[in-house]
Amino acid sequence: MRAFKDYESTPEYTESVKLPAGAYEVTIKRAEDSDNALCILFDISEGDYKNFFIDKFNSDRRNYPENAKFKGVYRLWYPDGSQYAEDSKKRMKTVLKLIKDENKLNVDYSKEWDGAALKGAKIGMIFRDTEYDYNGHHGFTAQPYGVISLEALRTGKYNIPEPKRLKGSSADPSYASAETYADLPTDEDLPF
Repeated sequence: MRAFKDYESTPEYTESVKLPAGAYEVTIKRAEDSDNALCILFDISEGDYKNFFIDKFNSDRRNYPENAKFKGVYRLWYPDGSQYAEDSKKRMKTVLKLIKDENKLNVDYSKEWDGAALKGAKIGMIFRDTEYDYNGHHGFTAQPYGVISLEALRTGKYNIPEPKRLKGSSADPSYASAETYADLPTDEDLPF
């Protein structure tokens, strides 16, 4: 067997944990405007997946430093005059009011406000499986779908929506995300 020079200093891949579709308590880290959207940066604050997004980001920075991005982002699109403008206004008002009420914040959203006002606020967030096909990779990933009150989260009074599939797809999220070793050679397949 051959060795390579920097074996000792080469980092190993770390286990990649997949966030299951579901509902989680999240803490808002900050809010900022970007590309005609209010971007709410958050992380999971309780349970088995606590700090999921910062842990994933740190792992990606080690393994793929040029492509690492923090993925705990919930985007609320500003109304832009399109056919979806009314829906954007309603969604933004619903989410911001729920955050304000849940955390007893003193923010007047009808005027300019500082995104730092949301830092530390807690809310329930629903994630659904969303299918992707990107750079030759295909699968499902849990993406933010909506927010709920902490009471609804704790009492289980919410529904997880059906997976969002790519147009024309009938892929099964549980199958597509499962690791399979069927294509690996067995001892009988080895040429010696």
